[in-house]
Amino acid sequence: MPTHHDLFDQKSGINQTSSVLQSHAMPEPRHILILGGDADGNLGDRAILMSMCHALHSIRPDATITIISRHPGRAHADYGERVHVICPGISGSIKLCKAAARSDLVLCGGGGLIQDDDSLIKVPYWAMRILLMRALCPRVVGYALGVGPLKAGISRLFARLAFSCMTQITVRDPEAQAVAQALTRKAVELVPDPALLVSGADSEKDSNHLQTAGVPPNHKPVIGIAPRRWFPPKSRLVPRRIAARFRQPSFEQSTRLVELLTQTLGNLVDKHDAYILFLPSYTLAHEGDEQLCRMLMDALPPDRSGMLLISSPGEYRAVCKKLDTLVGGRMHPTIFASSIGTPVVGLSYNHKFEGFFELLGQRESVLDVQSFVRDGRTEQLTGLIEKALHDTTSPRDRVDDMCARIRKFNQTLMQQAS
Repeated sequence: MPTHHDLFDQKSGINQTSSVLQSHAMPEPRHILILGGDADGNLGDRAILMSMCHALHSIRPDATITIISRHPGRAHADYGERVHVICPGISGSIKLCKAAARSDLVLCGGGGLIQDDDSLIKVPYWAMRILLMRALCPRVVGYALGVGPLKAGISRLFARLAFSCMTQITVRDPEAQAVAQALTRKAVELVPDPALLVSGADSEKDSNHLQTAGVPPNHKPVIGIAPRRWFPPKSRLVPRRIAARFRQPSFEQSTRLVELLTQTLGNLVDKHDAYILFLPSYTLAHEGDEQLCRMLMDALPPDRSGMLLISSPGEYRAVCKKLDTLVGGRMHPTIFASSIGTPVVGLSYNHKFEGFFELLGQRESVLDVQSFVRDGRTEQLTGLIEKALHDTTSPRDRVDDMCARIRKFNQTLMQQAS
């Protein structure tokens, strides 16, 4: 089997001695445009973009990668000096089109771009962006996409349009694969979430983080929690992010969730002398993770709870290594923790949790947040956390397999072997 270096060299991109392979291969992409989620505000989306940029540059160091960000200075620090940054909004639209036109490859993803649980205009918006990208660039690839739920007919219609514009479709879990495959005749491949490839910080810094949060030295157990506000399922036309510009986000709907989580966490403190470490991962006002954490902290003993605000995916992952278990109301904190060997429990608001935990072989460690709030399943959540605290098994082999699958796809993507 020819290696990457057999097929390509630095000067011409194609080894002149590989005449047979040359007729079946295209040049490696040198200009890549990435369109993804809210990497400026969401730690999970930032981890995805960081992993993609670093992985692709490790394969092709001279590639120019264009991304969208409101913070060019931080973007270069996070994603690399060879990353070209376009600011979002109307002012950046022309630059975005020019970048797509000169790109060899446009990557859409990863993350939950094709879903309508936040807004009914989300899928049409992304479908039209992908249509525009395909009009400007011959190769548009869906990269480890989160797909579904797609409850509205208009969402499924535009999802079909988006998939029809993609030259290759990959999704991040079996749940997304089932939803996507029903909407296209193209093969839908499974490429796990690239945030699994995020590397951690040094251990001394991790310990300093825990001390900053007030965790007593050598205390056991330390339970991390990354909660998310409760948004009852309903059809919304306007995305929460836009709605928050016109009205103050309300936590009234989360009152029941706060009561049940307070009861659950309080029981763990009383029964196990647990220290509860809150780790919000989406701190923008329209999501309100930090405010939710503060509400929960106020109801717990001050010497048995603390909070860390971490903006670096690598540092977040490293802190997870110090935990005895992590409860994730957000999915990417569970990805960070499981990638480092920390037991995880999912409080699911979207089938992406079930999809990822299925890949871990731990689907039974997920509790649906809607049933938790509706039925008051504090005992069930407590049981899952206690089981995780005593769990001696590890999904290390499954995590390694997922990481290997991501790396293999990245290599294939950059080689563009036909």
